[in-house]
Parts: sequence; C-alpha cells; structure tokens
Amino acid sequence: MKFTKIALAVVATAAIAGQAQAATTFLSGASATSINYVKSLQSLCGGDFAVFKESTGTTSLGNFFTAKCSQDFTDLAGVDAVAFNVSGGSYTAIQNSSLLPTNAGLKFVQDFSATPVLVNDPNSVLNGIAVAAGVTATGSIQTEGGFLDIEPAAFDASLLAPFGGVEGLADKVGFANFSQAFGVAVSNSLYTALQTAQGLTGCGANDMTPACQPTVSRAQYASIATSSFNTAKTSISTLFPAVAPGTTAVPAGKLTLCRRASTSGTQAASNQFFLNNLTGNGPNGGLEAPASSVGYGPTNGIVATFEVKEGAGTSNARDCLNAAGYGIGILSLENVPAATTGYRFVKLNRVEGFDAAKASKATAIAGEYEFAFQSAKFSVGGAGTNAVIEAIDAGLTTISVNGLWGSGDSQFGRNGNNANVITKQ
Repeated sequence: MKFTKIALAVVATAAIAGQAQAATTFLSGASATSINYVKSLQSLCGGDFAVFKESTGTTSLGNFFTAKCSQDFTDLAGVDAVAFNVSGGSYTAIQNSSLLPTNAGLKFVQDFSATPVLVNDPNSVLNGIAVAAGVTATGSIQTEGGFLDIEPAAFDASLLAPFGGVEGLADKVGFANFSQAFGVAVSNSLYTALQTAQGLTGCGANDMTPACQPTVSRAQYASIATSSFNTAKTSISTLFPAVAPGTTAVPAGKLTLCRRASTSGTQAASNQFFLNNLTGNGPNGGLEAPASSVGYGPTNGIVATFEVKEGAGTSNARDCLNAAGYGIGILSLENVPAATTGYRFVKLNRVEGFDAAKASKATAIAGEYEFAFQSAKFSVGGAGTNAVIEAIDAGLTTISVNGLWGSGDSQFGRNGNNANVITKQ
C-alpha cells in the first residue's frame, strides 16, 4: 500500500511538472512588433498580468521577455506564459524552430520568482504594465514559431536553403491579420541639421509633429543603404544640401547606417522597399545588395565618412540611433521616440509615417504612405495550427496599437504578395 501511494505521488509530481512545462509557449521572430505581442496577451489575461524581461530598466522590452498571466490566457487552456526571444529578428521564428532537429535552441526568460512593479511612465512603452526587469534568460529551446515582418521570400536564399527554399515553407507560413508600417529614423543631431537645411524654422529637436519633420527621399536612403560606393558615403553635405533660401546644408560629419542583421524582418523589408532585393531577383531585375559592416565596418571601412553598424534586435538599432553624431536607419512605426532625447522619425518622400496623434498609421491606411507590408506568421505544425500565435494575431486586430492595423481597416494593400505595389482593393 505504501508503494502504491509513493508511486501515485511520483506520477502526480510528474504530471504537475509536465503541466508546468507545457504552460509556457516559446516563440521567436520579429522584434519590431514585440510590444504589441505583449499588449495583445495582456488583453487575453483575465487575471494579474506581468512581463519578466532580461534587460534592465523599464523604458523598453529588450530582446528576451515573457508575458505571464496569473491564470490561463483566454481560450488558451494550459498556457499561462508566453516566452519570446526576438534577438535575431523575424527569420529566427523559422531558423531556430523544431522544424529541423539540428536547429540551435534559444534562451528564454523562465524565472518568475521576482516581484513585478507597475510601470508609471508615460514615455515608456511598458507604461501601465507590471514589470520584473533584469531576469536572466536561460536554456536552449527550439521554438514553435512566431511572427515575421514580411514573408520568407524576402529573405536571403542562403537562409531559406536548409528548409527547401520558399516552397519548403509554403504550408507552414501564412499572412497575419495585420499590416505594419516602417519609418526612416535619424539621430537627434541629424534631425535638427535636416530641419535647418530644409528651412523648418520655429522647429526644434523635440518637435515631432508632421509640420516639423524634415524629409528624406527614397532615392537618398537607397543611396545610403546600398553596398555600392557612391558620394552619399563621402559627403553628407551633398546628400542633404540646403533646399531653402538662406539655409545651410547638413554640416560635414561621419554618417552611421544603423541596420539590422540579415535574419531581421525589418532589414528584409528595408532591402525590398529601397533596394528591390527580393529572393530570386538578380541584378537584371534591379537588385541592389545592402551595405553591411563587412565592407563598411569601423576597422575595414572604405572611407572615414561612412560606417555600418549591425544589431540583432530593434533595441540595438535604437541604441545606435540614440548615439551621438549622424545616424540613420529603419524602425517599425510601433516605436515612439522619447519626448526630449534620442532618435526621431522623418518623412519619407515628403509624407509622414510617424504621427503620434494618429497612432502612426493614418497615412498608410489612406494609401499615401507606402513603406508598409502585411506581416506573416510561421507555425511548425502548419499554417494556422499554433493556438497561441493565432490568439495573439486575433488580439492585435482588436486593440489600438501604433503602426499596425487590421487587414480590413484599409482599402489599400499588396494583394496577398508583399512584392506587389500597393493598390486599392
């Protein structure tokens, strides 16, 4: 009888341990929309909600974080925690998944013993959320999938090859129910220099309304982002000249391109929009290879006036853009610059994408701002089979978030293929 009780206790303990393990879903992928994953899951939590993250401070999420509910998330039986590793960007949802047994696992925040503290900071993306910061991410876990800023066809062919190319992933990838916009972001010093060059009088570094935003053209950014050597990389003053009477060109100085890693969906979106860099599209199709730190790094750069810095996650790109000097790069418009310091968004081809008063999506929804793509989602078990990914996707269309909108909210789109131009549906 004693043996039976012990045996039953062992079985019960094993069941509880298994249940605890199953209670966390592990996802990787796009970092651009990461705060919106959290907001979607918060809307699905009927109990106490908190975020446990590895980075210190409470102004941003960082690359390793877990959304935790004190009870199962709505309609997700047995799931009370969703852990994210977005350090490599969109393609890691595929690259580090269990689709291939040899894929390297990722570390995740799995320790929930710290006491979360409610963030009360209007300038923080985590405002109103209980947060435990500085929790170490551990383990080596293959993920179940995640979101991509853009479909796999936009990524380099070498990344797709282990999975049989685009065709090998076709039944595992589907479009998400939302689209997102991206913007050209510049450092604080470049923002004010552009304001001066373009005659935006009465505007300062902290004036981010559309009327005070300087503009960068698609051709100007492409000249910076391409690997081809050109005068954009030798003279910022000729790239951004004085365009208004009585103004001066952007003063001479080193320009830093703050780009993302090749696995980043934001980088893939930038490559596609500015450089026509779609998988299978060779030089005869107008492809331009993107500039990288291999050719324009701090120690191997061709010229002293231009440098490329590559970061794994969105937070790395923001850090680069927040540094002193002239910096420029691409961020999703879910990002909101700090009120008094740091990077700023500029107009693209004289059309604003960032507009805090309109959740940074009004011009894209109206078909006026074109740097926008429909997001994708990947599930190891097949498109649409992961309940957590589907729940987050559905939740994002029911809450108001910056830079994202539901598929039914706009009459303009790319007709089910992000290689298409935007047209009225």
